[in-house]
Amino acid sequence: MSSQTTDNAPEQRMHPRAVLKSSVSVFDDTSKEYLGLLVDCSDQGIMLSTYDAIAPGTSLTLSMVDIPPNINGRRTGTCSAEVVWCDKITPSLYGTGCRIAERDDMLNTMLKSYQQL
Repeated sequence: MSSQTTDNAPEQRMHPRAVLKSSVSVFDDTSKEYLGLLVDCSDQGIMLSTYDAIAPGTSLTLSMVDIPPNINGRRTGTCSAEVVWCDKITPSLYGTGCRIAERDDMLNTMLKSYQQL
């Protein structure tokens, strides 16, 4: 059973989620393999849309790349995170919820900017 909410289950997150209005690509920082897109974020967690299931308990080191509006160039931030849940959301995509353990200053700036949109 995942920790996602259902229609009749109360919201259990401690921090509100910001839904992104731009694309943020997510890569495995070690292998540089493309994992998917950032769907939403909060101060403590992120949800990714991935092509492959990632088992809960998996530790990841992630690089996130965006091209924000009104900024010349792209930003890249990194974090370490643990997968908390993973559910199939379409026949070819998985929703993967992660708890952020550590993040660099750039990712902190990026996540704050998404929450202000």
